[in-house]
Amino acid sequence: MKLNNRSEPYYFIMDTGAGMSAVEEKVANELRLPIMGRTELAGTAGILEVPIKQLDAVAPQRRGYPVSILTHHGLLATTQDLSQFRVPLPAPYEAGLLGNDYLRHFVVEVDFFPPSVQLSRPYGYIPAGVNPEKFLPFRLDRSKIMRIQARLDGWLEVELRVDSGAATLTSVAWPYLNITTSNWRQLCEKRSHYTFHDTVAAKGMGGRVDLQVAQIDLLEIGPLRFERPRVVVQPEQGIFADPQAVGFISLNLFEPGQWITFDYPAGRIYVP
Repeated sequence: MKLNNRSEPYYFIMDTGAGMSAVEEKVANELRLPIMGRTELAGTAGILEVPIKQLDAVAPQRRGYPVSILTHHGLLATTQDLSQFRVPLPAPYEAGLLGNDYLRHFVVEVDFFPPSVQLSRPYGYIPAGVNPEKFLPFRLDRSKIMRIQARLDGWLEVELRVDSGAATLTSVAWPYLNITTSNWRQLCEKRSHYTFHDTVAAKGMGGRVDLQVAQIDLLEIGPLRFERPRVVVQPEQGIFADPQAVGFISLNLFEPGQWITFDYPAGRIYVP
């Protein structure tokens, strides 16, 4: 990404789990971004109060050059310490998170092998290469977070966030999803033999969190069906302390399909 017409590139995480984009504290200070206000951010481990700053121009690059049709002027972004995020590129740290306040204007095509992201303005027709009958409908909630409908074990209807910014838990076998403690209790009421078989430590916004892992019988999301998926149960802290909180899936669930397309204007996620 090019920021405020600076010559050097900055690397951003594409984060469908963020309603508002974010910029790393060091970058915000370097660019001398003006403070426009403050807000609270609820993460998996706690709640933080952070400043909101404004970027003059955010422009994705193609072959090293900014793309004017994709440029966003006056983007408001939270300022966060993103130093824990590393990229396999010649950059010291992530410069920011590109959230749905930016992404919702585009069709976003993600290829996993080799990895690439393509952004395009919507033109009122089905994205090239997708099956128009095979998609997951989604909506953006009031916080501009992407949500889809899913069914667990063939009977429990749940909403799930789609969070492309969530780190893959390499110690948890694929396929897996993250669910709330409340969902876990509901599942256990009908499957008394369900039990935790592992605990993993993870870093989230607000600090460290310990996650318990189990396995259920079935996950269904639109035309997709996953048998014997693992579930990572979120403790009731941070954002998950809210009784209205929902679980989430991340991009690792779609990787075996080799690609995924987010058609924001149509409210559809196309899958192989």
